[in-house]
Amino acid sequence: MKAAQGQTPQAADLAAGPTKGPKCWDCRHMAITWDIRTPYSCKLMGFRSRNIPSIEVLRNDGRFCSGFTAKPAPMAVNMPKTKPTLAVGKTTNRRNTDPSKSFSQVNLII
Repeated sequence: MKAAQGQTPQAADLAAGPTKGPKCWDCRHMAITWDIRTPYSCKLMGFRSRNIPSIEVLRNDGRFCSGFTAKPAPMAVNMPKTKPTLAVGKTTNRRNTDPSKSFSQVNLII
């Protein structure tokens, strides 16, 4: 109908607003509570619910949740780029060159 009034179908869809609400699982205000009866919580709006908070907001207010804030991206862990070159069981040069103490091998298998 709106396309017949001179608007393209894409413009008519954008004027109607978004068709999907925010995902609470990606929001920093979403929390899981200890209560079995109301397991989900919205820290921003301060309520607990049996349903996902964005569904409760849509049901009570008639609009999608406007308090959605995306969670921060996880920080990358600084892992060493190379693996250690010495494997288990191989000796190092320190035992042979350490002047403070001489190293004597001991066999502990009886």
